[in-house]
Amino acid sequence: MIRWMVSFSLLLAAQLLHADYPGDSIYLLESEWHTQDSKKVHLSDLAGKKLVLSMTYTSCQHTCPTIVSNMQAIEKNLSDKVRGNVRFVLVSLMPQSDTPAVLKRYANKRGLDGWTLLSGNEQDVRLLAMILDVKYKALENGEISHSNLITILDDQGRIEQQIKGTASKIELAAKHLNH
Repeated sequence: MIRWMVSFSLLLAAQLLHADYPGDSIYLLESEWHTQDSKKVHLSDLAGKKLVLSMTYTSCQHTCPTIVSNMQAIEKNLSDKVRGNVRFVLVSLMPQSDTPAVLKRYANKRGLDGWTLLSGNEQDVRLLAMILDVKYKALENGEISHSNLITILDDQGRIEQQIKGTASKIELAAKHLNH
C-alpha cells in the first residue's frame, strides 16, 4: 500500500509538470535512460505507439530468456499493420553491468531488430519497477530474482494489460494488440 502511495504521489507531482499525459502514464517520469545505441532518451520519447515492455537483464540465464522469447512470439503474431504501431522495449534491472554496448550485443544475439533496450540509474529502474509492479531483488550469487511480467502500455504510457507467467497467455496479448 505504501509503495502504491509513493508511486501515485510521484506520478501526481510529475503530472503537474507534464499536463500532456494522463496522470497514470509512465511518460510523466523525468528519468533519463540510455539505449543500446548510446542515445539518451526519456520514457516520453517512446510515446505515440503502444509498448510491449519488460524488465530483464542480459546475463540472466533463467526467466529473462523466456520473457524475451514470449515477447518475440507476441511480435510474430501481430499483423503487419499493428506491428508498425507497437514498440518492443526491454528495461535492464542491472544498469551497472548492462551498458549500451552490452545491450547492443544482446539485441544482436537475440535478433531484436527494431527493439529499444534501455539502461538507467538504479533509482529510476526501481521507480519504474514500482509503478509497473515488477518485484525484484539481488541475490548473493549475483543473479536477480524478479517478476516474470510483460506489460502492454497504450500510446499514452498507461498500463493496458499485464501478462504474468509463461507462454500460455501470449496469444491473448497478441489478440489484444491486434484489435
